[in-house]
Amino acid sequence: MDTNVPAEARDLITQLKDALSCTADAALAGAGPSADPVELQNRLADALHANPPEPGENTVQSMDDHRFDEANGSYGHNLRVQVTRPSSVAGLIEVEFSFNIECGEDHMLLVYALRSGVWRRQMRWQAPPLKKVSDAFGDFFLVANMPAARVGDSGLRVAVAHGTPWCTSRFSYFSMNDLSPASDPNSPKVLWNIERDYSRGDDVSLRSSGNSFELRLNAPTMDIESYEREVIYRYRIDEHQGVHRIQPIASNARGFVEEWLSVPWSEAREFLAQEAAPALQQVHDQFDPTVKDHDTEFVSHSYGPVRACNAPKIFQVQISSTLERFGPQNEPRPLPTRYFHVRETGNGYVMVSAPTEPDSTCTGPNLMPANDN
Repeated sequence: MDTNVPAEARDLITQLKDALSCTADAALAGAGPSADPVELQNRLADALHANPPEPGENTVQSMDDHRFDEANGSYGHNLRVQVTRPSSVAGLIEVEFSFNIECGEDHMLLVYALRSGVWRRQMRWQAPPLKKVSDAFGDFFLVANMPAARVGDSGLRVAVAHGTPWCTSRFSYFSMNDLSPASDPNSPKVLWNIERDYSRGDDVSLRSSGNSFELRLNAPTMDIESYEREVIYRYRIDEHQGVHRIQPIASNARGFVEEWLSVPWSEAREFLAQEAAPALQQVHDQFDPTVKDHDTEFVSHSYGPVRACNAPKIFQVQISSTLERFGPQNEPRPLPTRYFHVRETGNGYVMVSAPTEPDSTCTGPNLMPANDN
């Protein structure tokens, strides 16, 4: 399936976004300080013929039923607009537009602030001109405002997370950005961002509180039988405007171990017993080597039991590994099994050790069967 966006569609989408931005600017220019977001949304939807009806869940559609042609169409169809006034920050209105592309949708965010009784656009956040389907801001598009994390005189700091549309795989990657206004509203400052893998689905949420924000979604697992796991991306903004990942990073001990292994060492070292850092860094960096284009071997992993240990709040998480070869001559060779020991804290876990022999004091029942994530 061709995932390139046709040049004509790319150019027309760029023009469409410019026109939508101008339309929203005009609508907000005529709105008073107490503008009702529902009224604004309805006015924009009527003017743009947006928000067409969508088929209900589990609806069986007939080829002769044209009520939902617009919602099901490809590039530029199914134009939708949503207007909100964030409850966490006074004097803001956010306008979000979306429309269909091949295999998904693309989104654009406009943020307006009340200045001297007039709504003025502070930010416009959108994908660059689309060359491929995966360039779009789609799958999911979530916004969270952080009232306690101010930047300069604007007093505005916004976290935006979006997925990546794709035509074949359930697994893709998402991007999360920490934004603030710049002198050019069309080019907001990107104060921080990450890109990580995720499993495309509906279990995605983004929320903020004070000077922190948190994204929850599912990611692929090392164990192919288990398919996916929940990951928690929680961050705090410090007094120097730095962004730091904080606990929890997963919802259970096994999820913590896999997330700890998958993140860069700069993150992983924040969630361990510091006296064990040198040994744990070696395990972290060597456990799941990246497969390069010309490699003939790769390492696969499978979950083992998760057991409570005699020491309070210590759990042993077993992961078995196998060295395999690409192609029909594959003769799997077992690698040493790792027994990760984690300590439960008040709001997450820390890594304590990762020996290749089980601890004789960790003999409780299996708390997490292989498919229980």
